[in-house]
Amino acid sequence: MNKRGIILLSVLVIGMGLAFGQPVKEQRPIRIGIMPDVDSLPIQLAERDGLYASENAPIELIQFHSPVERDAAYQAGQLDGMVGDTLGALFLRQAGFDSVITSITNGRYGIAASSAKTLSDLEGKDIAVSSNTIIEYLADTLVGSVNVNMMAIPKIPVRVEMLLNGSLAAACLPEPFYTLAVSQGATPLADSSQLSEVPGVMIFTSDTVQNRQADLVAFYKAYAQACAKINADPDSYRDYLVEASGFPESIKDSFKFVTYETPRLPSALQVQQVESWLKNKDLLKADISYEALTDASIVEAL
Repeated sequence: MNKRGIILLSVLVIGMGLAFGQPVKEQRPIRIGIMPDVDSLPIQLAERDGLYASENAPIELIQFHSPVERDAAYQAGQLDGMVGDTLGALFLRQAGFDSVITSITNGRYGIAASSAKTLSDLEGKDIAVSSNTIIEYLADTLVGSVNVNMMAIPKIPVRVEMLLNGSLAAACLPEPFYTLAVSQGATPLADSSQLSEVPGVMIFTSDTVQNRQADLVAFYKAYAQACAKINADPDSYRDYLVEASGFPESIKDSFKFVTYETPRLPSALQVQQVESWLKNKDLLKADISYEALTDASIVEAL
């Protein structure tokens, strides 16, 4: 066969492959939005320690310092997934975004007080929160039957400052601000480690879950390894708290690490409790089933 014939044959073979739908490997990394928080620490550690590379997980982490910016990027299609919460997942579904929860994450939130010594001392007083968020949900859950006033102060540093100067009776804060406030004199009254579940979750687009299953399984394998490393020797990661998540140097030694769980879905009860809370506040109109909101295929494949 002459040279012209070989070229024509090659073109024909390539064309036949395309025509018969030969799969083409997706090379674009899965883009995950994270925050400088406790939930995201193992996700960052897996990148630092090369665990994604060893599991052949094509992951790109994009850090945000505002949940509003993170959510906007996700809704604009700039992210394939993000560390978020059950409230946000329900809001996304209500707004028409085809997203699912693929697992829980582990973080901590706490109520710290300026002068109160117990939760019952807060009866009739203000607790600073960010309205209609996981912060308010957890504050409401942690105070239980104590009658308090939820005061909206969206900016966390302002919340901490007002708490420490005595302008607030109490505030509900995420880490590292909770530990920071306590280290500077605030009294810890309750935190989310007392609860059986906290509504921190991983959220991915349904398209990513359906079409990138192998890559997501690889991501979770790397994530689980990072969780196990932190659980086995948390003290060795105190410097990493400051390096990766920007925790204040002053709380590096006093910070109490959370225990990271093996990836699993949130319970149906936890999702139902969040959904009921949102409906009671008239924030959720639609009925969204647990089955529609969650996808177990990734964690089941681990």
